[in-house]
Amino acid sequence: MDIEKKVVWIAALVQFVNIIDFMMVMPLGPDISKALPILNTDIGLICGCYTLAIAFSGIVCAGFIDRFDRKRVAIIAVAGLSLATLGAAFSWNLYTLIGARILAGFFGGPAAAISLSMVTDVVPPQRRGKAMAIVMGTFSLSSIVAVPFGLELARMGNWQSPFYVITILGILVVLLVAKIAPPMTGHLSAKEKSVVSLFALIKNRDNRMALFMMASAMVSSFLIIPNISAFFQFNQGYPRESLGLLYMIGGLFSLVMIQLGGRLSDKIGPIPTNVAGTVVLIVFLFDGFIHEPTTPLLLIFVMFMGTVCIRNISATSEASKLPKPHERAAFMSLLSSIQHGGNGIGALFSSAMLVTTDKGCLVGMDRVAIFAIILALFQPYILVKVCHSKNRENNFSLLSGHK
Repeated sequence: MDIEKKVVWIAALVQFVNIIDFMMVMPLGPDISKALPILNTDIGLICGCYTLAIAFSGIVCAGFIDRFDRKRVAIIAVAGLSLATLGAAFSWNLYTLIGARILAGFFGGPAAAISLSMVTDVVPPQRRGKAMAIVMGTFSLSSIVAVPFGLELARMGNWQSPFYVITILGILVVLLVAKIAPPMTGHLSAKEKSVVSLFALIKNRDNRMALFMMASAMVSSFLIIPNISAFFQFNQGYPRESLGLLYMIGGLFSLVMIQLGGRLSDKIGPIPTNVAGTVVLIVFLFDGFIHEPTTPLLLIFVMFMGTVCIRNISATSEASKLPKPHERAAFMSLLSSIQHGGNGIGALFSSAMLVTTDKGCLVGMDRVAIFAIILALFQPYILVKVCHSKNRENNFSLLSGHK
């Protein structure tokens, strides 16, 4: 296996552990609320605090993460994430669970950033959409394998069981990275070992637009995602025993869609790919959450998950082309922070906007979905501006070279 493929798959493993840890709490929400003194609407609060912790750690790490070997950062991040996840299994109320998830988030931020940085280091821009799709496809893979498996573990045992398994998996990934990952220090040089200025990154107009583009999309998605399990079960009567199958099918479809999205971004460009995904997303948000669904819940779920993936891969692959080599990990860490901060804000907003009835039903999902649709429209608009700005800069560079 050549170095490029090896690094891409190692990065995918790091991201896989991170995504499983992130994804598992949401579908387990109703199970956790039965075992602990927690309401269904508290799941948004738990997820929001976790993702805000990722955002905070990413911003803190962005200033110096480019000073170290990518391999070493990956090992430390995944090891810390695994131990913090183990701590969550010993929680006994809302506050201890939030504390454990915040600690996991502190390590999840660098883990997410370093996996994407490893890819941008070794994969040239013309193939980056496909490579990014492999790494970001772990979101779908977790829905296909990990989340259904975790739901079944929780159903047959207890809600802590999936957290134990994630911890074991994380330790295995740490050992694998330490064993086979090559040192990744090519981004370092004598003049580039200084701390990257976050102010300089944010001062760049294209960088700011890219960060806002991803933030708006994440807020939009996570107004909905943490509440799907409870909404489907208690509002729409979806059976708990079929929830694992729902996530498995949705994840399988999303995996196909994210690979398709990555290849389409490379071939026809990120703008048409993103616009098409946004249109379909809005259709199913409207049908699934604003009025009584006219299409099956399974179709609504898979189309929602699939179009979120298409939008994110097209936007992320384009954003990854903006930073210079010695700024990549810093920018990707900042981008990851903004994404997870958006996740947290979306989850917290939805938790504040929703009310749980005595029977567990969520009241107010129609308002949440309308808000999600409005925010979803920002991403394609900003993506057009980012692409046009980058093209103008490239054309200017070519003209300057001729001179």
